[in-house]
Amino acid sequence: MRRSTLITRVFGSAALACAAVALSLVFIRYDAPAPRWDILSALGAAAVAAGGWALACRAAPPLGPAPSAAAPEQTVPPLPRRLPLPARDVGRTTGTVLLMLTPLVLTRLAAGSGGVLSGVAIILVFVVTVKTLLFARRQVSQADVHSKLRVLSTDAGQGTLHAVRVRVGEPVRMRYARRGDKPGELSVTQYHWLVLRADGRELKLAVPPKEVGTAALYLGGQEGWLCWPERWKLIENELPAAFVADTGEVVAGLTDPDDARPYLDGTNRPAASDRAVRRLPRLAKFSAPVHARILGGALLAALITTPVLYVGPDRMPWVLDWLLCALAAVSVVVLPVRGMAEASQALPDGVPWTVQEESDPSIA
Repeated sequence: MRRSTLITRVFGSAALACAAVALSLVFIRYDAPAPRWDILSALGAAAVAAGGWALACRAAPPLGPAPSAAAPEQTVPPLPRRLPLPARDVGRTTGTVLLMLTPLVLTRLAAGSGGVLSGVAIILVFVVTVKTLLFARRQVSQADVHSKLRVLSTDAGQGTLHAVRVRVGEPVRMRYARRGDKPGELSVTQYHWLVLRADGRELKLAVPPKEVGTAALYLGGQEGWLCWPERWKLIENELPAAFVADTGEVVAGLTDPDDARPYLDGTNRPAASDRAVRRLPRLAKFSAPVHARILGGALLAALITTPVLYVGPDRMPWVLDWLLCALAAVSVVVLPVRGMAEASQALPDGVPWTVQEESDPSIA
């Protein structure tokens, strides 16, 4: 794992911005004459920026353990009144949306000056794209988690929380197998959590895998407060919680109510308004097994459509025009999907993970 730097963020933002410009120009200047140097220039700039982003991520400084907290004889830091919510991954969201919109853009490019059949094709692909975006949004939505964490943040701002002193342990991935939708198939769900130890007990703080790995590497062995909201009785299922390290880093996630219950019936602890806290360090996101496929699919699609952009869809045989754009759409879907599948299986490096395997009792 490597730290995000200004250079990695600049190159990453530039690559996404150039790709967005290239896609939007297909619709904004759909009747512009070929060759389309505006789109080709934007695609070339996106490729250069993406390459620079990958190199900058590989050259970024590695993430190491955080500096030690205060000496043992000093006073334990108080609870903060401000608990930052988890940051949204804007770059990943933007990149995913651009990839999903690319087949629609390629359809518009292949249509050229259009016709009835071309218009019907654009409408059909538009409907499919909208449905795909809505489905993806539902699949990755964290609205329930964020609403719970807002309760925790609000209670902290009001000055009282439930809390216990804990020490950071190891990161854990648990693979839970159950009966699949089709006969003879298994459905495997993966869960990730950070182990926190308190009074001989183990508490599980469930957060995304990259954040689990970052916390384990950066804060491993350090002590801090694990906090729950005062209004925990008004929250169903998993309870929102935040680990506040003595060094000031905050890791917010969910905990099992049964694990947390022994620490929820005591006296609330006051929070201090003057204590500064912060999120975990940002990571450079490039991963060769994941992004080589995603960037490779996008680059291949750009190369396949180059003849259409240079000659123009209206001056090419319509069969060749649609064939090239269809092949580009396939490459920009198949390879990135494989990269995203790899991302769901990969674990952040730099720290040893504990991997557990469990099964539904009915199939054990």
